[in-house]
Amino acid sequence: MKKHVKSSAALVSLGIHVILVLVAVSFVAVTVIQREEQNFEAKPVQRPKMQLRKLQVPVNVKKRKMPKPKLRKQILVKPKKNVPVPEIKMPEITGVKGGIGSAAGEAVGGSALGFTAPEIEVFGIKGKGEKIFLCLDATGDMMWDEMGGLRAYTIIKEELVNIVRGLPPTALFNVAVYENEDTVLLFPKLMAVSAQNVEKFERWIMPLNSVQSNMDNNDYGIRTLGEGGYPNDESLLHGRFEKQELWYRPALLAMKQQADAVFLLTSYWGHQRIKLEDRSASWYESSAGRRWKECFEKAKEMLIEDNRRRREAGEPPRVLNTSNAWEMNRAYFPDIERPPEPEFYYHKPDEFARAMIETRKLHAAPTVGLTSGIRKKKQVDFTFNVVRFAKKDSYEEWYDGRTDDNFKKLTSLLRGDFEMIPGLDAIQSVLD
Repeated sequence: MKKHVKSSAALVSLGIHVILVLVAVSFVAVTVIQREEQNFEAKPVQRPKMQLRKLQVPVNVKKRKMPKPKLRKQILVKPKKNVPVPEIKMPEITGVKGGIGSAAGEAVGGSALGFTAPEIEVFGIKGKGEKIFLCLDATGDMMWDEMGGLRAYTIIKEELVNIVRGLPPTALFNVAVYENEDTVLLFPKLMAVSAQNVEKFERWIMPLNSVQSNMDNNDYGIRTLGEGGYPNDESLLHGRFEKQELWYRPALLAMKQQADAVFLLTSYWGHQRIKLEDRSASWYESSAGRRWKECFEKAKEMLIEDNRRRREAGEPPRVLNTSNAWEMNRAYFPDIERPPEPEFYYHKPDEFARAMIETRKLHAAPTVGLTSGIRKKKQVDFTFNVVRFAKKDSYEEWYDGRTDDNFKKLTSLLRGDFEMIPGLDAIQSVLD
């Protein structure tokens, strides 16, 4: 009986514990379920964002046309025999003006290279250039009384010597003297401004058209140059040109020698023309033609008498071309009827400019560009300047007007300047 009671009690106790466990378990389960039903929201965290910077260098997304590769020319140096130091031609640097010359007395072939161009002033015209080329007119027109005569010409020569003396030894120079179709060069090519070369220039130029005692009517012209010089009769005809009159050959010689600053000292543009028909010989048989010839002979006699009186007074002679009827009659019989002109074609300034540019290109040394073809070289990389000595208080359209207009146009095409100086007083005032 007692065992039964103990077992029943044990069962009851076990049941109670089971119930308690179930209650506890159910309580915990409910509690867990309730907690799972709660929704938790995470707080937004503000994190710093990196802002994209704009590109400092704009990018061009357009497709560029790539330049075609250019073939480069090789520079060949031809060795010369019997020369202790070979001549080396340096490549030209595009965009750099000026150069390093040679202080020695030998020619450097006009191929100097450097970074400064000396300044030069010629009768009021200022310019820069490392390679200077001077052209001087030696015709009788430069020594007319109305322009100052032989006295004015002496001043012009002296000033040219002073100009060359003032050039730095790094510069190169040459001088051409011309008369009609004759040209004489001081040197065969550009030379350094050394003391020796300046002295050569002075000895060569000063006897030209100089004032001497007992001068004859024709004691002037290119034949009066001093010792030295190189006559040049090279053919440099270009385009429609048939003659190399007056300053045509000297100007093109300056281009051949690659001068970068050219100064022409003259009085007259010149005829510079092509004859399209012959002159009428019948006019000279008319009364006007016979008077023309008579006055020409009389003008010669008048010039001889004028110069006789001048010699007695210790003055330089009057310079006139005694073989030119036009010049003689214009001086002594300005109102006489002139022969009729046949038809001519007159060369224009742009024809001279084209001839000079093409001659320069033709004789230019091969160069190596340092800009990869991006920068083109200027077509006119030099200056052509003109100083014109004119008659004082005198103006003739066919002579003075055409001369001034043509030279102004030409110098504007070739990046140069034009200066007109009328008479001896004006020359002196420019130099003072």
